[in-house]
Amino acid sequence: MTNRRLRVLYLSNAFPPGVTGRFPSLNPSGHATETRFGEALGKLTELKSVGLLPGEVWGNLEPADGSIGLNHELLLWERKPELWHRWRSWRQLRQYYLEEVSRTGPIDVVLVRNLTPVFNCFVRWLRQQRPCPRIVLIFADSSTLGRKMKFSRRLRYAFKPMQIPEERAIGAFDGCISFGIGTREYFESRGIPWLWMPSAFNFYYEPGAAAAQTGPIRFGYFGALAEHASILPTVEVFLKSQLPGTLHICGFGKLSERLRALAAENPSFRFDGLLQNQADCLAWAQRVDVLINPRLPVWGLENSFPSKIFEFGMTGRAILSTRTGGVDEVLREEGFYIESGDFENSLRTKMRELSGMERGELLRRGAVIRERLLKEFTWDVQARRMTEFMEKLVAKPAAGSAS
Repeated sequence: MTNRRLRVLYLSNAFPPGVTGRFPSLNPSGHATETRFGEALGKLTELKSVGLLPGEVWGNLEPADGSIGLNHELLLWERKPELWHRWRSWRQLRQYYLEEVSRTGPIDVVLVRNLTPVFNCFVRWLRQQRPCPRIVLIFADSSTLGRKMKFSRRLRYAFKPMQIPEERAIGAFDGCISFGIGTREYFESRGIPWLWMPSAFNFYYEPGAAAAQTGPIRFGYFGALAEHASILPTVEVFLKSQLPGTLHICGFGKLSERLRALAAENPSFRFDGLLQNQADCLAWAQRVDVLINPRLPVWGLENSFPSKIFEFGMTGRAILSTRTGGVDEVLREEGFYIESGDFENSLRTKMRELSGMERGELLRRGAVIRERLLKEFTWDVQARRMTEFMEKLVAKPAAGSAS
């Protein structure tokens, strides 16, 4: 390798700047993660990005607000009719790539966010080009990784243009940067170099000096209010436990009205709804002592990492969490853990235990976690690790083309 910076093309789902504030329900944590990811890599590489955006955003790029985003070279769309727009998007992406290489020279690495029809078709075409850049999968999540596809579904895929089974699509990649720690064996057993990159914190926050607090321990949660987040069972366990403290929740999702109704009936449960900005959640968290991440390894979540852990950690609050996705590798001995296999009993036991702890110990653990994140899990640190990973792939002799 020379000392020149890698030329990287990032195929992303992040919104452009000034858009996401009008769509709070569309991939809020994923958008922030992809944006910070791209910004950090852009400091170390010559990075250009292409955005594949959902149909809900079509025609709504203006008026721009102050929200973060990536300045893409090209915008592609997932709209109805799906087949037409997917075919059109991959053709536009192919043309952009050919023009970019012709104008500025070969690209070293193409980073691909997840396994989607448009990106999959582009990657299979790219494999046939000479020279072919290294192609690296940014694996955020999947509900079907390693699971055998049913014959009926495989048959349907055979008659659906642009649908490529996951195991075939994965074989076209030279490396994988994975958010979930549990994917390592799947990729390395197939000879695909693998790097664990469990996101980083998207919003810097400096907690004020902790005010003297009295009274019972208060629990809290901010984030998605959907079935997969296990937040409703968490509320129900808390209410049944009749703990002396309170539970506070803010967020957005389909369970909002249900949670609002429960809060109206139970004074120990407080529901604050959707805050104006995602970053506001960190200041909101100062009213509680322990933040809860009840995420279970369901619907593919075992293959991803809960990015809210980093926002939780920046608040300086103690954290009670399942170990899903490798959370315990980040929180280590300062975290408190819910056992997924016995979720309700374990959650009840841990909340009772924490209700009896001294606030000073909770604050100490939260402070240690925060200092660890500032040292080991900034986006600049993660970008350096990812760049080193890509440089090693580029330095290796080219392998044979995948089918």
